[in-house]
Amino acid sequence: MMRSESRAVPALSVARPAAEGKAPARRWLVFSVLAAVFILCQFQRSVTGVLGPTLRAEIGLSADQLGWVTGTFFWGVALMQIPSGILFDRYGPRLTIALTLVVGVAGGFLFAFGHSFEALTAGMALLGLGTSAVFMGAVVVIGRWWPPQRFATMAALMMSLGYVGNLLATQPFVELAKLVGWRAGFGGAIAGILVCAAVILLVVRDAPPGSAWTRRQPEPLRTVALGLREVFRHPAMIGLCGAAFVGYATNFALRGLWLGTYLLDVHGLGEDARGTILLAMAMMGTMGIFAAGWLAGRLRSPRPVVIGFIGTSAICLTILALWGGIPLPALLAVLLVFSATASFFPAVLEHGRSLFDERLRGRSLTSINVWVFIGVGVTQPITGYVLDAFPVLPGGVLGEDAYRALFAYLLGPVAIGLTLYTLFASYRPFRATAKP
Repeated sequence: MMRSESRAVPALSVARPAAEGKAPARRWLVFSVLAAVFILCQFQRSVTGVLGPTLRAEIGLSADQLGWVTGTFFWGVALMQIPSGILFDRYGPRLTIALTLVVGVAGGFLFAFGHSFEALTAGMALLGLGTSAVFMGAVVVIGRWWPPQRFATMAALMMSLGYVGNLLATQPFVELAKLVGWRAGFGGAIAGILVCAAVILLVVRDAPPGSAWTRRQPEPLRTVALGLREVFRHPAMIGLCGAAFVGYATNFALRGLWLGTYLLDVHGLGEDARGTILLAMAMMGTMGIFAAGWLAGRLRSPRPVVIGFIGTSAICLTILALWGGIPLPALLAVLLVFSATASFFPAVLEHGRSLFDERLRGRSLTSINVWVFIGVGVTQPITGYVLDAFPVLPGGVLGEDAYRALFAYLLGPVAIGLTLYTLFASYRPFRATAKP
C-alpha cells in the first residue's frame, strides 16, 4: 500500500511541469488552430452589425425581428454551454468542438442563403448551437497546457485574437460584400469553419502528454452532471454570473446590432463611415480584452479589474442616454472608451478559474459563460421592442429619443451586474489540500 502511494505522489508532482514546459511548439500549434476557428466564429456572430440595414431593406425585417434574429443565435449558444462543460470534462474539448461545429456549418449556410425571417432565425439558432463550444473549449485547453499564472493572459489573448473576426466583420466585410455580395462572403466564412473542424480533429489535443488529465479515470456521466450542483452552490457564483450577464450583452447590442442603424438614422453617416467606426470600436475592444486579462493576471485579485471596467462602461452609457445632440467627435470618444471597458470577461474567467479544481474546470467555466449568452439572448429582443415603441420618422428612420431610450435601458442591467459582483463575488482562490 505504501509502495502504491509513493508512486502516486511523484506522478501528481510532475503534472504541472508537463503542462508548463513540455512540447512548447505543440501547445502553440494547438492554440493557433483554436484561435483560427474562434476568429471565424466571431466574424459570423458580429457581421449582423453591418448587415442590420441591409437585412432591414432587403428582407424587410423590423427592429424587433432583427433583435430576434441575433438574439436567437445567443440563445443557441447559451443552451449548449452547460452540456458542453459536461462533455469537456468527460470526453474532452477536441471531440466536442469538432463535432458540434458540423451543426453550426449547416446553420450558417441556412442563414447565408435564407430569404425570410424564419430562415434567418433558424439558421442563427443552429449556428449558435454549433459554435457554442469553441471559446470555452479553447479556454479549458489553455488551462491544461499553460500554468495557472498565465491562464488569464492566454485566455485574454485568445479573446483578443477573436476580435480579429470582429474587425473583419466591419469595413473589410463591407468591401467584400461590394465585390461578391454579403451572402457569398458570409458563406465563405462558414466553409472556413468546416475546414477548421477537420483540422481540430487532426491537430488539437486536450492536454499535454503525461499530464494528470490524460491519466485520469473518466467520471461516469451521472457523476459529471452532479458536479454542476457543487459549482452552483459556491457563494461567489451569483456575482460572477451577474458580471458575465452584462458585459458582452451591452457591447454586442451596440456594436453588433444597433450602432450601425443609430449612426445612419441620427447622424446620417454612410456605409463606409459606419464601417470605419465599427472597425475602430472592434480595435479598442481587442485592446480592452487583453488589458483586462493581463491586469487580472498581474494583480493579486481580479476584482478591481472587473469593478473598474464595469463602472467605466456604465458611465459611458449614462453619457449616451443623457446627452441629446451629442457631437460626433464626443460620441466617437465615448464609444471607444465603452468598447475598451465593456470587454472585461477574461478577468471574470480568471476569478472563476481560481475557485475550482481541475476536476470541475469545464463545468465551472461554462456555468459562468452561459450567462454571457443568456444576457445577449435576453437583451437583443428587448432592445428591439424598446426601439419599436417609438414612431418611425419620414424616410423610415428612428429619432434620437428612441436610441437614447435604448442606452438608458442598457444602463440598467449593467448597474445590476456591477452590484451583484461587488456584493457576492469575493475572491478566495481554491487551495488543494495535501494528501497524507
